[in-house]
Amino acid sequence: MARLLRQPGFFDVSGFVAMEQPRVWSQCSDWVKDPDLRRQWWAAMVAGLAALFPLLMSVDLYIDDIARAMDGSLGWVRVGRPLADALVGWLNFGHPVTAVAPLNTVVAIVLLSAVGVACARAYGIRSPFWTAMASLPLMAQPYALQALSYGFDAVFMAAALAAAVVAALLVNAQGRWRHVAVALVLQLVAFNLYQPAANGFLVMTGCLIIAASLGLLHPTWQRQSLRARLLVSAAVYGGGYGLYRLLFALFFEHRLNRYASSAAAFKPLDWQLPWALLGSALEPIQQVLRDFGAWPVVLPLILLLLIYAGLLRAVCGWRTMARVLAFSVVVLLLAPGGMVLLRESFVRHPRVLLYFGPLLTSLILQILVLTRLQGRRIWRLGVLPLVWLMVVVSYAYGHAFAAQVSFEQGRLSRIVAAASTLAAREDQPPAQFLMVEGIMPRSPVLTNTVRKFPVIDRLIPPLLNGNQTFSFSQLRLYGLALEKRRPEDLNEGWPKGCDPSPDAICTSEFSLQRAGADTLVLQLAPGSEVRPET
Repeated sequence: MARLLRQPGFFDVSGFVAMEQPRVWSQCSDWVKDPDLRRQWWAAMVAGLAALFPLLMSVDLYIDDIARAMDGSLGWVRVGRPLADALVGWLNFGHPVTAVAPLNTVVAIVLLSAVGVACARAYGIRSPFWTAMASLPLMAQPYALQALSYGFDAVFMAAALAAAVVAALLVNAQGRWRHVAVALVLQLVAFNLYQPAANGFLVMTGCLIIAASLGLLHPTWQRQSLRARLLVSAAVYGGGYGLYRLLFALFFEHRLNRYASSAAAFKPLDWQLPWALLGSALEPIQQVLRDFGAWPVVLPLILLLLIYAGLLRAVCGWRTMARVLAFSVVVLLLAPGGMVLLRESFVRHPRVLLYFGPLLTSLILQILVLTRLQGRRIWRLGVLPLVWLMVVVSYAYGHAFAAQVSFEQGRLSRIVAAASTLAAREDQPPAQFLMVEGIMPRSPVLTNTVRKFPVIDRLIPPLLNGNQTFSFSQLRLYGLALEKRRPEDLNEGWPKGCDPSPDAICTSEFSLQRAGADTLVLQLAPGSEVRPET
């Protein structure tokens, strides 16, 4: 590192840019002219668009998108993502931002397709079909569906993952100091765009180290020693995270909102900390087993792992297979990165598990190279059931989302109609405040879908969920624009039951009644199942 810092011009950013600009343009020109590269990129992009077609067509105004589409505000600085505001604002021609879904999701697919091609080239894969199959997990794995559902957030979440993966590729390419410097900048960018996506660096660099130890990478990627890869990877990830924390503490920390402050709280420093860290590291694995551990949904995962282990044994022997599998487990445990330090569980948000995309992509690429070395390319077909599972989950998600939106729109329309009826009655002052109790139930389609794919229950949040700010955004979207009132402001507490009267409308789905001169209380029908928050 000392030798690196003594390189002339290391801190001369303008000189570095001027020196590298002709080389970068020349390299980009060569890439654009490469017909094989273009075919790989087109194949990956078409596969991504096809796999995410129902998401593009059915998912609109997802969670926070509703308030942003109505208010034109962003506010990601308040949750620790300052570059996200800049990127989305730039793509949307400044403020106020407007809803343009699914445009940002399409841009994300284009970007992640290019990253998938770069990963395939690192392993020497040039087949457009297999490049497309290996690239799909980056964008279509079930936990990435939530990230790409956001009409505003999708582009910077994908950009963060792309920056982290490319940083890992640069670190493991040839080890030149210029590559390391660019990788450090990319990792810093990833943290400033979307912190969980930056952990894609850990997974990708760990898988590249495994591939390099087995000789699975393209010959130009095999020159660097394993020790150098480990040390430089640790320096880039640690340096990127340290710089992110420093810059944020200096310029943005005072702007964090309550949600971000509570979510960023660390575990207590006591004797139980090691066990708590291990428990948090195991949480993602446990969540995958809960989501996809039922038979026969788990079959594609089992088949993929068995083929990988069998090819390792056939090509490298038992001992090497055991070492590789052990190191793979270590990579999987380290993959959450700094999230294991957080006091609250992070796996309830599917979008934070974006790093499973680079993991599956690397696993598929290694299987492709191992089958080539073994001379049994027929085993490549073993990755197709996993690809088909991702496509099925994506289409099931899109169908269930559309059905749930239709189900909830009808109920929300009846709630707004009831509020209009109360407001139209004589001798009643207009209501200014609203309180909400209860949660929107699942539609029959969603109820059936989550029996097979429980993860979809966390991908589709209820449009009404108690007295949360999110509930009021949904009602405002449908025409009921009332301010939020806290339960403690009611002297009499929540109404007990509902008796039809000029001040109350009672139905089997909900009750809407006055509580005071200027407040309405909306109570959804009790007995609904508890739905997970996301």
